[in-house]
Amino acid sequence: MKKISFLFLFLLAVSCSKDKKTQPLTSIEKIEYIDLDYEKQPGVIIDIQVNDSIIAKKFENKELREFIIYSIKKEDRNYFSYELWKAPIRKGNVFSFLIRTSYFSQNISDKGKKEKKIWNKDNITKALSGDIGLIFNKDTIHVKPSKDRKIVIQELNN
Repeated sequence: MKKISFLFLFLLAVSCSKDKKTQPLTSIEKIEYIDLDYEKQPGVIIDIQVNDSIIAKKFENKELREFIIYSIKKEDRNYFSYELWKAPIRKGNVFSFLIRTSYFSQNISDKGKKEKKIWNKDNITKALSGDIGLIFNKDTIHVKPSKDRKIVIQELNN
């Protein structure tokens, strides 16, 4: 009887300790759109928290081959350019990526439609609010927003 009660208590203790929440390997912490002046191209700065040393090492070794913002239509993703030869800026576990874009320019017509897109803070926020794909040589990492992700839109013309 003692063995059975000991086994029961042991199993109870083991099952209670499995309540630990696991952190995701990566998460989007902040997305910032900066509408620069005419001499410079606008950009999106994406901060991704990395909780995995292997992924961090891949960033530092410039192994990232492609950067996808899934909320942008596939045919419009060519408006976004990430400079693959540059390593991202690292602050602790957060890596910052600068992506150049003319996608939110007011003078670009919507493909298939004659009218031009009207971009405001709400539309830009919606367009940038999706998940992100990080494509390495043979791996793709799907990055989801963190619970308290921030989106900041800085427009000069408003």
